[in-house]
Amino acid sequence: MAKRDLSPREEEIVQLCVEGLTNDVIAHRLDISVGTVNTYWLRIRLKVGGSGRTDTVVRIIKERAEKALRDANVERTSLLEMVAEREHHVVELRAALALFHLAMDQIKSTVWATDMDLVINILANGEFPSTHFGVKWEIGKTVYEIFKTKDPESPAIKAHLEALDGKESEVRLTGQFASMVLRVVPLQDEAGEHMGCISILNSVGQDAV
Repeated sequence: MAKRDLSPREEEIVQLCVEGLTNDVIAHRLDISVGTVNTYWLRIRLKVGGSGRTDTVVRIIKERAEKALRDANVERTSLLEMVAEREHHVVELRAALALFHLAMDQIKSTVWATDMDLVINILANGEFPSTHFGVKWEIGKTVYEIFKTKDPESPAIKAHLEALDGKESEVRLTGQFASMVLRVVPLQDEAGEHMGCISILNSVGQDAV
């Protein structure tokens, strides 16, 4: 999926992160909830990539530094030294946490976010090991690979496809995942355009997220 430009609000959140603000402080500064800030980070990561907040911001800084290098034809060595210093500052941010990982400390669920091709871009693995049911759960895998089917009527696949169309659903799975409940919600940008979906897999009887 092609990367898209950040919205003005997303740019603002990235800048506040670079200035060293935690998500709580960013939420207070912008008069929004921490949950909304986390949603913005999810959108930003789907556009930019990165394994967590810090990595995402570092990617943005690198990309813009390289663009400045091309546009202004400045000395490459000195610019990259400047980027390295900025990266060090970002890495030291106290609030450098991967999206969802704090929540994963409190619950035993597996949460992932996909793009419109149902490729997993973000994975927070609270319950399952890296390999489950003979499938390695990792970023870059598709939902079809995880659930070992391309059948659009399979409960897991159908729930994801419906989320891409804007419908939230919760389904009891079958087969190897018969003890699991899957909840899939659509993910949209500020303009209401679908970006992908967020999925939460719980054991039966576990409280919903």
